Amino acid sequence: MRAFVLALALVGASAFTPSSVRPLRVRSIIRAEEEAAAEEAAPVVEEPAPAPAPAPVDTRAYLETMYGGLGEPETGGKIPPMAYMVADMGTPGTMDFMRAAELKHARIAMIGFMGWVANIQNVHFPGMLSASKGISFESLESVNGVDAFFSMVPAEGLGQIFAFAAVFEWYEMTHKDGKWNGNNALQGEIVPNINKWDILGFTEGKTEDDLKRVKLQELKNGRMAMIGTLGCVAAATIPGSVPFLTGSI
Repeated sequence: MRAFVLALALVGASAFTPSSVRPLRVRSIIRAEEEAAAEEAAPVVEEPAPAPAPAPVDTRAYLETMYGGLGEPETGGKIPPMAYMVADMGTPGTMDFMRAAELKHARIAMIGFMGWVANIQNVHFPGMLSASKGISFESLESVNGVDAFFSMVPAEGLGQIFAFAAVFEWYEMTHKDGKWNGNNALQGEIVPNINKWDILGFTEGKTEDDLKRVKLQELKNGRMAMIGTLGCVAAATIPGSVPFLTGSI
């Protein structure tokens, strides 16, 4: 009997519950259902497919487009077989690396060959090469250039030469267009003329055809200088190997 009376009391108490609570709860349920329906009806936006990877460039075809006499009218459009062999072993990046190395050695060889010419003509700097060791620039003329470099130039002088060259080498390997670029070798960005060294502005205002002609001239002169420098070294170390230079070096 007591349980029955308690149940009646609870039922009566529910009549005093605010009526606004139930409509709010109903509206919340309706709103959630509407949002779920809107999400289902929303169109699915598909992400665009990634662009296809570029087709690999044929290294031989890339070689034929490079300036420098390879495929140029000056050579009859002929490319040495060894150049094709190098192309088959690498990629277009390999050919850019080889061309950059060729240009670097060509420029050094042009300076070196002019040094040999100056030595043959007995042209030298005034003063002392090493005051502490009593070595003058004039005394280097008593021996050939190879012996003078390796036997008469002090170790400190050789260190200065290599340090000077190392600064340029470091700059070339870490900069691009005159700005820091990290390790160009590891990034595969070693390309010919990666930095502009035209301090005197010889290329300013040149057209593309003019630049191509100048670059070709530089490369050809550099190739001849490399051959000439090797000839001078051979004449200085192997007597009679270069008859034209016998007695001159």
